[in-house]
Amino acid sequence: MNALFHTGAKADGLHDDGFTAGIVDGENATGDVACVIYCVDLEDPQGSYISANCSALLGLHPDEVNLTAANWWQDLLHPDDVARLNLTQNPQNWTNGAIVRKFRLRRTDGAWVQVLDHAMITTMGAAQGNPKIVGSMRALPDAGNSEMRARNELCERNEFILDHVAEGILVHDLSGQVVRHNAAASGILGVNPAQFENWHPLADGVRLLDETGTPIDIADHPVNVVLRTGFAFDAAIIGVCRGSITSDTIWVRMQAIPAYNPETDEFDSVVISFSDISDVYTVEKAMAERESIYRQMFLHNPAIKLLIDPETGVIHDANAAALRFYGYSHEQLCHMTIRDINVQTGDQVGMAMERTVTDGSAHFSFHHRLASGEVRDVEVNTGTIRIHGKEFLHSIIFDVTERNDYAHRLEQANLDLVAERQRLDEIIRGTNAGTWEWNIQTGDMRFNERWAEIIGYTLKELGPLSIQVWRDLCHPDDLAVSDRLLDEHFAGRSNYYQCECRIRHKNGKWVWVLDRGKVFDRAADGTPLRMSGTHSDITPSKTIEAQIRQMALTDPLTGLANRHLFNDRLDQAIRLSERIKQNVALLLLDLDWFKQVNDTYGHPTGDKLLIEIATFLRSRFRDADVVARLGGDEFAILLPAMANPEEAQIPAARIIQEIGRPRMIDGHEIIVGASIGISYCKGCECDAENLYRKADRALYLAKKGGRNTYRTIAAC
Repeated sequence: MNALFHTGAKADGLHDDGFTAGIVDGENATGDVACVIYCVDLEDPQGSYISANCSALLGLHPDEVNLTAANWWQDLLHPDDVARLNLTQNPQNWTNGAIVRKFRLRRTDGAWVQVLDHAMITTMGAAQGNPKIVGSMRALPDAGNSEMRARNELCERNEFILDHVAEGILVHDLSGQVVRHNAAASGILGVNPAQFENWHPLADGVRLLDETGTPIDIADHPVNVVLRTGFAFDAAIIGVCRGSITSDTIWVRMQAIPAYNPETDEFDSVVISFSDISDVYTVEKAMAERESIYRQMFLHNPAIKLLIDPETGVIHDANAAALRFYGYSHEQLCHMTIRDINVQTGDQVGMAMERTVTDGSAHFSFHHRLASGEVRDVEVNTGTIRIHGKEFLHSIIFDVTERNDYAHRLEQANLDLVAERQRLDEIIRGTNAGTWEWNIQTGDMRFNERWAEIIGYTLKELGPLSIQVWRDLCHPDDLAVSDRLLDEHFAGRSNYYQCECRIRHKNGKWVWVLDRGKVFDRAADGTPLRMSGTHSDITPSKTIEAQIRQMALTDPLTGLANRHLFNDRLDQAIRLSERIKQNVALLLLDLDWFKQVNDTYGHPTGDKLLIEIATFLRSRFRDADVVARLGGDEFAILLPAMANPEEAQIPAARIIQEIGRPRMIDGHEIIVGASIGISYCKGCECDAENLYRKADRALYLAKKGGRNTYRTIAAC
């Protein structure tokens, strides 16, 4: 209940200004007249309810009331009140979330009864935060002496009830002072009733504690919360500690509700009720701590743990390690039975659970299926425990799949060891690899004949074999890399040694070999003693690798640099020019009337023309210059490290003249021209993109200027 009403005016000395109505709740309402308490869950009708007093007030049984809307009583409303009330107003728009209304409702006997309705919207206590309408509806009495006597009798009865309820009740006025209390409040707090007179616990600084023992700020005192918000303070466990009343802390379950004067409908006091739960709280806290310790030991243990009902096989609980292992969520796993994951038959699983219950503990080897479908070997240590009077199986599962697999593989390895040694010798001979063994401490080495054959020698020709023989034959650049990789392997930072290196052939050429090895014998302190390995001739693959690399960087038709290589060289030239203060020039060349050649004589003829022009361009420039085909009939020439980049116009004119001469290709006389755009960086900072953009602009101007000519634009 979120609101409480009391009579506040005196009448012929029959009433004082204190609390007289009591707590209006359920069938035992103690209000002036019949009072109904109701709750309307706007999202879930199952959460709605109305007190049995509905029968006395409206003549309706609670089951006959349709609690689906805030104005559930609308069908019973007097016609004159329909127009007066704003029935379409959304409860969300009620001022301060509450509303007070007077209206008339028709009873089932046809009589009209005038009621006072107090309602408020709240989400406190609602499942999933659903909004709820909570309110009370009481009949307004008619005037008359009989009513006054009845009221006086009711007030006396309420006083009697208050003093005999087990809960302590205090009524605070709007200043926070206690203006009313009952006998239970005195008993719970151990206070003489006279001490309550004019007691102001808010001003006196009564110390309150939350469930953790942390002091509660006086502003968060339940009375202050209600005074500040006008809403009820839901029941909470609070510790009360005040030296002037009691020397120890009393733990109570306390709630506070606003009270309204029924004559003025004004909020004028706060009623708090509390019950002493010190003994229960102490026991519950100890039990909660023990349960928390168990839960932490269960949930956070790295071992896989399941809690199983032995009667049904249902998995009651699982820890985080079990969720990770089986691949199910907690909700999924706790809706399964142990038979769902155990590959053994249901009878076998049932017998295992029965044996555990009988013996108290047991050990089993099973196969469990994971969510992925994979089956793992597990060992299960299980025992019985009791939780809240019910027996469960506490099972600890160990994944032994790898261990079992290793044991099987070890057994097989022992069986195959002799045959494997024989096959190894055959494989070495079949792969045609050179082998070596190195005594690291003495430097002595042993090679097979194939090792010497790779570099054109016989073992006899190599003379005494030692590590120095290999070092003398290895390329100096590769020797440094090999030494570094060997040091890493000796230090244990790599599992094996592997290095591609060049060894000088007897004919003077360099042969690429893949040198691989591993330390197989170490001293007690880890010092490497013996190492073995192989040499494989990888010269053919290195040659192919170089060819592939070259193909990736050149135009397949002309053999010139492609766009990717050209862009890379252009960036390098720009960076170099900035560092050494030299100049760079860029020529972009586009063939004029090339499309007509393809259209008239076909693409094979056009391709031959491109090859001939590419050959000419390559022959006219320095090795340091870069000539590239960017695509189609577009070429680029990069002239780095030029003393005067403006002189790039000289080769441009020569190119135009040479390309413009007639050519005989496939029996056809071919005539094309060339348009060239030139840009350059002369003693300034420039980026490749800007240089290319200016050259492209110059090319556009050359074509626009009549073709078969060139234009120049400085990049900076």
